[in-house]
Amino acid sequence: MRRTTAVASVVTVLVPLLLAGASSASATAKGSLTVKTLDRSGRPAYAQVAVYNKKTNDFRYIESNKAVSLPDGSYELATSFVDDGGAGGIVGGHSVTVSGSTKTTFDARKGRPVNVSLSPKPGSGYDHRVSAYVCATDNSPATMGMSADAGALYVIPTSSRAYEVSYGTTYEPRSATGGDFWLASATHKGGVPSGVSATLKQSRLTTLKVSARSGPDSGQARFSFDNSADGDSCSMYPNSLQFERDLPDSFGVHVPAGQWNVGQESHDYIYGGFHKYAAGRTTSLTLGHAVWGPSGRLPNTWYHQLYFGNVNLFADPTLTAGGILAGGTLKLTHAGRTLYSKSYGPGGDVGGQPRIPGAGWYSLSQTGRRSLPSGSLSTSASLSLHFYADPGKNQQIRDYITRFRPEALNSRNQAAPGSTTTVDLGMQRSGTGDSTVRQLSDGVKSVHAWYTTDNGTTWHAATAKLSGGKWTTVVHNPAAGRVGLRSTVTDTHGDSSTTTVYNAYAVG
Repeated sequence: MRRTTAVASVVTVLVPLLLAGASSASATAKGSLTVKTLDRSGRPAYAQVAVYNKKTNDFRYIESNKAVSLPDGSYELATSFVDDGGAGGIVGGHSVTVSGSTKTTFDARKGRPVNVSLSPKPGSGYDHRVSAYVCATDNSPATMGMSADAGALYVIPTSSRAYEVSYGTTYEPRSATGGDFWLASATHKGGVPSGVSATLKQSRLTTLKVSARSGPDSGQARFSFDNSADGDSCSMYPNSLQFERDLPDSFGVHVPAGQWNVGQESHDYIYGGFHKYAAGRTTSLTLGHAVWGPSGRLPNTWYHQLYFGNVNLFADPTLTAGGILAGGTLKLTHAGRTLYSKSYGPGGDVGGQPRIPGAGWYSLSQTGRRSLPSGSLSTSASLSLHFYADPGKNQQIRDYITRFRPEALNSRNQAAPGSTTTVDLGMQRSGTGDSTVRQLSDGVKSVHAWYTTDNGTTWHAATAKLSGGKWTTVVHNPAAGRVGLRSTVTDTHGDSSTTTVYNAYAVG
């Protein structure tokens, strides 16, 4: 578990993380612990304190300046709190042995300033903030930290090598309509020094150039950038950046090289998983690009059962996990008989791993709809699979999922009135990632494509062409409105799939 505090106009935020395997307090408590927390003028200040017994895995938060019953033993402590006198924020950690009635103190007057900056500095027009997190080592949950305006954060030093401190700095543009974001961080191991002072180099950062479009989502969006810490749990705490921007928008994000997960949340939520970015490199990310449509892993058989896979009917082409506002239906049939069916609400699970009766041909259909404001794109989608399955073998079915990628749309995913739009028909066939499930070889035999300009009342055939290993089709856009897309792919073994997305892109 962790607690973080953000000091900005004296605002405190608590963010707990569950600790697997943490036990509750022992019922045979013999002693008590009082943790005094004093602000920079020496007055008592309210704080929460993380308390962890490594021997018993007893972990809890307690309130400061109060006696709390605890079993006798050795404990790791960490805390962070805001100075009652407005003198900033304080972070600290140390160990204590509880035996009978025990008292210990975190005295902010012993705190030393956190001075972290970036070289070269981004320039004027930025809010400069710093952060610090004190962590007990060896994967202990006793971690506390906060961020504050530069010059308003202090850390209490300790020589104990059981603690370390991770610190960082951010530069965020004051303007809501432009400017890049900067984050740099480092970790000091083997104790907390008497004063955290560091100048971190821009050359160690990686750059993400983000183009966030509107249409599949709209309005104000919260963007998140989170680091995996690459095995160092303490270093992940300052490596988190969140801010809001109105869609559409473009901006740069400069963060330490490593594994990063990018997310966008507005009316809906999408995220992409962790990807590695190298120092000194620039990577372009287009988020919210049309089309949000079916993507993911195809079903597979497993000891006479059919596992549906993880098809997401509303996957962004870049951040392929999300589309959580979708509800829909799923149905599996064989020889004219329904084997499984389910309706699910937004964020619901399609569930089930039905037992299938024997080798033969099966049909699986999934439909979905997102609840979004009027005028949104990628509002409805469906995927129909017709495939041969052998329940006696652990293998993935054949078939392809079409990923529609219209070219030359603007930042609102619009094509010019009366123009033509080339749509890439990406043939997706992702494996399970499980070496015990065989992925069968396959090839595309034929592709047919259609488009609609009246929400499916009429479908117009569009020729699908193969060139340079890529399938494309051309859509003749109307003077205004929205275009829906459909594709049927038949493979060389007779399996077929039909992918449909309504309101795929706009014309205007």
